[in-house]
Formats: sequence, C-alpha cells, structure tokens
Amino acid sequence: MRKEKRDQKLHIRLLAVLAACVMSVCTITGCSSSSGKGSEEAPAAAEQEASETEKEQETPSGQEAQGTPAEQETPVESESATEQEAQGTPAEQETPAGYESSTEQEAQAVGEQEAQKESLEPLTLLLPKIGRADNMVLMCGGSTMVIDCAKEENGEEILEYLAQKGVEQIDILIITHFDDDHMGGAGTVVEGIPVKRILVPAYEGSGKRYNRLMEAAKSIGIGPERLLADIEFRLGDALVTVEPPASYEIPDSGEDYDNNFSLITTVVLGENRLVFTGDIEEERISQWLESGKVKKCDVLKIPHHGLYNEPLEELVGVMQPSYAVICDSEKSPAGERTVSMLEENGAQCLQTKDGEITIVCDGENIEADQ
Repeated sequence: MRKEKRDQKLHIRLLAVLAACVMSVCTITGCSSSSGKGSEEAPAAAEQEASETEKEQETPSGQEAQGTPAEQETPVESESATEQEAQGTPAEQETPAGYESSTEQEAQAVGEQEAQKESLEPLTLLLPKIGRADNMVLMCGGSTMVIDCAKEENGEEILEYLAQKGVEQIDILIITHFDDDHMGGAGTVVEGIPVKRILVPAYEGSGKRYNRLMEAAKSIGIGPERLLADIEFRLGDALVTVEPPASYEIPDSGEDYDNNFSLITTVVLGENRLVFTGDIEEERISQWLESGKVKKCDVLKIPHHGLYNEPLEELVGVMQPSYAVICDSEKSPAGERTVSMLEENGAQCLQTKDGEITIVCDGENIEADQ
C-alpha cells in the first residue's frame, strides 16, 4: 500500500515535471514566435528608415539635377541677365514709339530755332536826313510802320521819301508826343498816303498842327488810339511793343513836361532788339529804369536829339546798344558829351546830320550803313 502510494506520488511528480516541461516548451515556443514577429518587424522598420533616408538623400540629388538658383531656368515673365545684356542697357534699347529722348528734343528745338531764323523776313530801319526832327520808317514782311513825322514843312518830303522806298501804305503810324518836331508833318502824311492805324499818347494836344492831324484822321475814318497801357502787335515777323508813361499827370513845375509823355517803342526780330524813346527826359528815364522793363538792345534811338543828362548815361550803361542813332542836324548837332559817352560804352554813334541811316536786321545779324 505504502508502495502504491509512493508510486502514485512518483507518478504525480513525473506528471508535474512533464507538465512543467510542456509549459516550458510552450513558453519557449511562444517567445520564439514573439521573437520571430519582432524579427520580421525590425527589417520592415529598417526598410522604412532606409526608404526615408533615401528620400532625404534624393532631395539634394534633385537640386543638383536642377542646378543652383542662379543656374535654374528663368521664369517666363522675366528676362535673364544674359538676355538683358543682349538687348542692351536702357540707353541702348530701342526708344518707345512716340517718345523722343531729351537729346533728340534739344536737337529738334535747336533745329527749329535755326529754321525760324532762316525763315524770318528781314527788318529795315530808315532814318532820312531831315533836320533836327524825328522821322523813322520800319519795314518788315511787306508791312510798314512810321514813328513820328518831323516838322510841318517836312510833310511833303516824307511822302516823297516813302514813295522812293516803294511804300504805298502805312500800316502803323506812331506819334510819340505832340511837339511840332515830332508830329508837325503828320497831318500832311495822313492826307497823302493810306494809313490803317494811328497810335498816340493819351493826353490832349493843342495848336493847328495837332488839330490838322485829328481832322485828317477823322476824314479817313480812323480814330487815333490813345494809349493808357502797353500794347503789342506784329509788323511782319517782328514783335512791336509800345509803352505809354505810367501817368499823364503834369507836375506843378512841368510846363514843358510832355516830352516825358513820349511813347516808347520796342521792336524785336529774332535776337535783334531796337528801341525808340521819343524825347524822354530825366524823370521818365529814371522811372523806366525802375520799372524793370529796360533790357539790352542792338539799336537805341537816343532821346531828345542827343541832349545829355545823367539818367541817360545810366540807361545806355544798362542797354549797351551796338548802334546809337540820333536825329540831329549840322546846325543843331547832338551834344559832344553824349557822343563821347556813347562811344565809351561801345556804341557806334550814327547821326542824321551826316546823312540817311539804313539798318538791316535778319533776326541774328545787323548791318548799318550811312
């Protein structure tokens, strides 16, 4: 019995050992299985890592294939530096249609100015030898302007002179002021040749010569224009400006003040400037200098037949004329001080006492003859 029990116990122990072995084997088998699955996952992870590594390595490789940014293909909207160089710098590139460069514009402007100079009709200034009295004839482009008509006895002489020069009508007649040695012959002239327009200062004259001029103008249907402000008009290609005094008020001490009421006439042709001053004296000359209107000129008609005064010297110094013309006579010549002052200022002095004066301008050059 005891033996059976021992055998049973031994058998149980063997069974237990066997069960333990089986369990161990199962356990070992399960671990192997788990270990095998991990082995399978490890290559997959390795493959994934390898793939990611390859992907990371492909990007630099792709960039190398495409080139550095400077070497990459230029977008369609822009041009490569090489293409820009081929087309040239902005100064070399073709100028857009309808646009001219500043150089071309300057060249065109200079060309137009030269063409205008070449196309200008010449201006001729004539001062006849008529004594100590004012009479000037200007002709340009078929038009004629007369400034002053000397003395009453000179009226017929002026008409003959105009006929000799081929003048058939006076487009503009300017009477600078109403002294007899400037307007005395005007009535005869207006009666003897067609006159289209008459300009006079805006003060009332007196005497039979003044009345004759007014009546002659009325008979041909012209009302003399009495100037209170500057006016401009054309004489052929020349631009004419006529300036009245700032005021026609006569000061208390100015019995002979009408010389200072003289109309000042400026004629410009191209670069040439001619100025006619009537009989302006010290006060009007000073006022004119202060006005800022005084400019350099080529020809200056010296006022009051060459009578010297200090403001006149200042005026000549500012205007610096190339030619100074004086309406005088052998009997009553211009003052020596005036002539020497003009010469000291570089002006060529031309006096009607020495004969007829002819000056021709072309807009750039001037020629004088006496």
